Amino acid sequence: MGKLWSRLLIATGLKRKAKVSVCSCSLDLGLHPFQPSNAEEADIVRTKFPSFVEELTKKTEENYFQEDSPPFKLFPPSVRPDANKLGHGYPFNCEEEPSKKKVKWEKDYAAIKAEQDVANQFNIHFTNCRNEGFLFQPFHTDTYLKGMKEKAKQKRRGDAQRLHRDVDTLPLSEIEKNICECVGVNIGEIIESGKDLDDKIDEKAMKLKLKIKERERFKNKGKTLPNDEDKKNYVKYSQYKKEVYDNINCEMDLIITIAAKRTFLEVEIKSHSANIGLKSVLEKAAKQVSKGNKIVEKFHGDILREWDFVRVIALPNINKNELEKEACEHCSNFLIGSEEMDHFTPWIENLLSKLQISDCTSDAYRKLFARVVGCYSHSEHHSSTVTLSLAEARTENEKAITEKEKGVYSENSVPGESLPETFQLTDFDKKENKSVYLYWNPQQLELLLQNEDTKKRVLFNSSFGCGKTLLMKHFAHTLAKRDSDKKVFYISLAAAAGQQLDESKSSKLMWPAVFDIANGMDFDTRVEVIGVNNLIHLHHYYQDKFNQHAACLNDLLQTFMKDNPGHHFIDELPAYEGLRFADKFSGPNLTHLTDPEWNDCCVWIALRPCKIDSVNYDKFTADAQAYREHLTDQLSFHIPPLSVNMRNSSSVKEVDNVYYARKRSVAPAPLPPNPVCGNPAIVIQCDNPSYRGKTVTAAIGKYFKKTSEPVIIIVRHSSDIAQVVEECEKLSDRPVTTYYPRPGRVITDEVTKLKHFLREPSGLLVTDRHLFGGMQARNVICVTSDYDTNSVTRAIAQVIVIAGKDDVKLYKKANIVVDTDIASAIV
Repeated sequence: MGKLWSRLLIATGLKRKAKVSVCSCSLDLGLHPFQPSNAEEADIVRTKFPSFVEELTKKTEENYFQEDSPPFKLFPPSVRPDANKLGHGYPFNCEEEPSKKKVKWEKDYAAIKAEQDVANQFNIHFTNCRNEGFLFQPFHTDTYLKGMKEKAKQKRRGDAQRLHRDVDTLPLSEIEKNICECVGVNIGEIIESGKDLDDKIDEKAMKLKLKIKERERFKNKGKTLPNDEDKKNYVKYSQYKKEVYDNINCEMDLIITIAAKRTFLEVEIKSHSANIGLKSVLEKAAKQVSKGNKIVEKFHGDILREWDFVRVIALPNINKNELEKEACEHCSNFLIGSEEMDHFTPWIENLLSKLQISDCTSDAYRKLFARVVGCYSHSEHHSSTVTLSLAEARTENEKAITEKEKGVYSENSVPGESLPETFQLTDFDKKENKSVYLYWNPQQLELLLQNEDTKKRVLFNSSFGCGKTLLMKHFAHTLAKRDSDKKVFYISLAAAAGQQLDESKSSKLMWPAVFDIANGMDFDTRVEVIGVNNLIHLHHYYQDKFNQHAACLNDLLQTFMKDNPGHHFIDELPAYEGLRFADKFSGPNLTHLTDPEWNDCCVWIALRPCKIDSVNYDKFTADAQAYREHLTDQLSFHIPPLSVNMRNSSSVKEVDNVYYARKRSVAPAPLPPNPVCGNPAIVIQCDNPSYRGKTVTAAIGKYFKKTSEPVIIIVRHSSDIAQVVEECEKLSDRPVTTYYPRPGRVITDEVTKLKHFLREPSGLLVTDRHLFGGMQARNVICVTSDYDTNSVTRAIAQVIVIAGKDDVKLYKKANIVVDTDIASAIV
């Protein structure tokens, strides 16, 4: 019938260019035109529930079809407790022998990871899509008409109470009958004249495909009802519940609609990783997408008469060659294997090329959007961002990654109590341990569960955003509570990254980095926070060595540690010389740790990543490796393998990828998927330095319409910062906080203003890249003229880069959104 309908459409001149499915195996994947609906109305839901549809349409129009709304909407994963529990990983070093719980965890985790990996590929592709459409992952079909279903339930309960009747024996209400029509369910006449009612109940019990116990309860109750009318109503309502709440409901792993292609696409994702049993897995997945096809057609066939349903199956852990053995040539085009995951762009572009349809209007799409997204917002399945504006979605993005929604902060310790001393896998189900256990990813948890000797000496040599500061703060808090006999020092050296300790400045204090100030605010009195200025003050270190930046800082650090035995956590240590590029590696001398008084003291050090001058790269890396080997072999330091960025989203990653070719002291960590999509990274070209301030304010007005939303403006060159501040202060509706070195300013006054902003972030903070290093923020605007990956990776949810022509060329090659309107308007 499907092929006949497609030929009929072409014959009648509807210009369908999509090729209909011609499967020669049992999977039947690919394109399936929607069959013509039997409903006379073009929009049956609007006819049956006009006020409800009007409310949904108004709500979705207000939230999603404003001037600044992205045309393609990417919704975050639904609220799934199992995903939240499993997403951060399992401590594989906790058990020597696999347990049933571990085996189950691994199976569940594999399923969730497969769904996340596949969805992320589609998210990345459609983030910058300029056509109308939306993506859900996963999608629950029982959310359709959720509001009306709940209203029908309430009416039935109210009528039963008012009439003193059994709730199951009332006749179907008008709302329930309308719901049946809208979802394509035909209850019909249950009892034919001349048939025994009890026999009909037995027959219906088999047709409803109830489980054995449910079937017996159904028959027993039906046969004991006092009259025929109650029995008829009971059978009808039982069929209504089974059909409306069970038979036409399913979870679809990933759905995508593309208005211009008149396409509704479902992807069924399986985590299967073995070639054995592959055929049965594919057949099961094919049945699931077939069921999804039929349900969507029942629900929306009245408005999608010229659309296609596309069935796709993804097995990201299976080689495509193995998949092709179980599928025909046609269906192979709609299978995603490991090769497609590695080269996703060619696959998705080839798929989209098969869906070209001309003369498309957005009327059906808007109706579908109101039904799907509007109804979803009434469901317990939905993430709260389904009904939020873009500004609120960015807040949710930040919360999803950091578990906070403050806007700007340094990494803080895990909320609640510290990790239990005797934490075992069997403690997982204890409520008090859950939040702590699930907060960490596997690499971080592996470090925290090491024995005490291993955790005594730790060296972090990882990229930005991998959780070094988070782990150090957490363990510093833990030691401060546990070991009151020893002092705990947290030495924050972010200020030393961009300010030279030279003789001409020896009589002046440094500007504390924002990161150093935030660290001081995060700790209570049990942990003493030390910055570079404190080291200078405490030791009056005014000698003639200030031109040797790293050596000077190392000497200051070593002197302080010797004079203050205890637990030391040294963060953002710039173990190199040179400011723009690292010229020479230079780590502190820690041989004093072999003294007996240091046996029970913990020392954790986080080396600050840096860019390396290509001329000195080989020498630098060799010296750094020799230093690490010295610490591990002679001083028993442990180097945990932190390799996953936990802070930034894929929208930020796109910008950072432009500069991955530059040499760095550590390998860049892959960024996590964007949990709340739809806010792509933006690049604005600005070649004239005198226009950079105006470009910043134009970007703020266009992309951050909510005036209270905090935005951090990081200016790379000191020559640009004054004009940026001047233009920002013209925005009367946004408070502006500034923090950058300039003559005539009292540092303590500036720090006081900054602390106020950090406690209650609102409006704009203008600072430079060195002073903001180590921090993170929901929204970041980078004002630069060249490579500045550190500033870019300060962003959590939204990053906007204002750059020169040469850099913009790189961004265009990376398919990143380039905003040309602002530059044109300013000029």
